[in-house]
Amino acid sequence: MSAQLSKALLATSAFAITAFAIVEAGRLHPEADAATAMIGVGGMTAITSSNGQGPDEQPFEVLYIIDNRTETLFVYGVDGGATPRLSLRGGASIPALFRAARGG
Repeated sequence: MSAQLSKALLATSAFAITAFAIVEAGRLHPEADAATAMIGVGGMTAITSSNGQGPDEQPFEVLYIIDNRTETLFVYGVDGGATPRLSLRGGASIPALFRAARGG
């Protein structure tokens, strides 16, 4: 693995952990509603959104991270259970996604 790719993966993981901490910190406020949130820092954008499942009081959320430098989309989800964990659900090249959407 190249040093540049390693740095990009490390930065993406750090950003994902930070975004997850922000999402979880929002749960500390008992009257907070689940909603879509977005933050962008240093060429990375994180977007949280409900995936439409789970109880109304605390729906399950998905974290989308866009790396603008590598034009890559990463999708993370929270695994339930006694100790919730953030896990990578998938990732793809954004240009490839647009090509596929256009039928190419």
